[in-house]
Amino acid sequence: MSRRRFVYVLVIGLVVCSVSGVQAAGFAILQQGTAAMAQGNAFVAQADDPSAIFYNPAGLTQLKRPEIYFNKVFSMTNRTYTSPQGSYTTAEHKIFVIPAFYAVLPVHERVVLGLGTFMPFGLGTTWPPSWDGRFLTTRSKLETINVNPVVAVKVLDNLSFAAGFNVLWSKVQIQRRGLRVLPPLIETKNDFKGDGFGYGYNLGLLYEPLAGIKFGVSYRSEIKVTHKGDLRVSLVDPVGSKASVVFPPSVTWGVAYSRLNPFVFEVDVTWTGWSTYKDLNLNLSRPIPGMLPGTTISGISQEKNWQDAWAFRFGGNYQIKPGMKARAGYIYDMTPVPGSTLDPTIPDANRHIFTLGGDTEISRFTLGFAYNYIKSENRTKNNMLAISGVPLPPAFQANGRYKSDNHSLGLSLSCKF
Repeated sequence: MSRRRFVYVLVIGLVVCSVSGVQAAGFAILQQGTAAMAQGNAFVAQADDPSAIFYNPAGLTQLKRPEIYFNKVFSMTNRTYTSPQGSYTTAEHKIFVIPAFYAVLPVHERVVLGLGTFMPFGLGTTWPPSWDGRFLTTRSKLETINVNPVVAVKVLDNLSFAAGFNVLWSKVQIQRRGLRVLPPLIETKNDFKGDGFGYGYNLGLLYEPLAGIKFGVSYRSEIKVTHKGDLRVSLVDPVGSKASVVFPPSVTWGVAYSRLNPFVFEVDVTWTGWSTYKDLNLNLSRPIPGMLPGTTISGISQEKNWQDAWAFRFGGNYQIKPGMKARAGYIYDMTPVPGSTLDPTIPDANRHIFTLGGDTEISRFTLGFAYNYIKSENRTKNNMLAISGVPLPPAFQANGRYKSDNHSLGLSLSCKF
């Protein structure tokens, strides 16, 4: 197969793969381009390919030709739960797909337009229907699609600024078991599905005070989405419902050093405002029967009280020859989930992420790949979670040890015109 035909086949494969959710830092996804992904997502001060629309759109002023960029990440998480008595449960294994597409158009020597479509947040965890924590969760799934037009302007020869607008579509599914204290005692199946839109903005700055030393800053605003849909409960007609989620703001700072040719090194720090995720409330359009005879409920709520969190990213690349680079990096990602509200929907923990990859140019095409191994620290749940203010019995809390790791493979293809 010729190189050109191989490129076209790869493009088709990237486009037709399905979209699905994935669990990432909290439920944010930063794997949006192979160059960044391969070097520990330390990229805000380099931002020299079309994925800069996500990482730092000010970097688009470095691109001088129209270009399109396709990216796919295939991700699989291994997650297990061990009870204090030693019983062992494994969450469902599934490969999730994270897509991204970017297009860049220079319209002036100092002005570049860009358009990105990507999945900035996602979640997917499915536990067996009879496991210990089934009254907390059996399945959770979050899918998002963000459309992000941007404008980047070179204000000075060494200073660029960019601004963008974001339209975020989000779809959520939450499943768990309930309990009905009616003769006979029965377990119910609760399933909420809903979707909605939200709006936000992003900003970027790229500054090169000295040749080979660049500073980058990127900001993304919070976005509130109200998911409207139906709650389906066993023995009850579907009920119109809605649940609001405030997706967090984030700021990334970074510095890149390229004066040791053929090496480029970068260090980034990211703050994410996860404290916007205070609780999860499901409001019902009409009351439904409660757990006890003669009672009703008009809403379901659960405290989250997540905390703002930091991530530290280190990465670099080595130019093997013109048009070919090798990349590697490391990330220490701190969890936003406090022990008091840790639950198996997202049994989150501090993460150590090891990354590598590279890219090569073939004519006007660039092929990229990246691999991430994500090792979460073990996390022990030892709390008493409540649903709508009522603590679940200890036997339903699924207290115990949670372990997880993740393998992610990214493939990208870009084309200059």
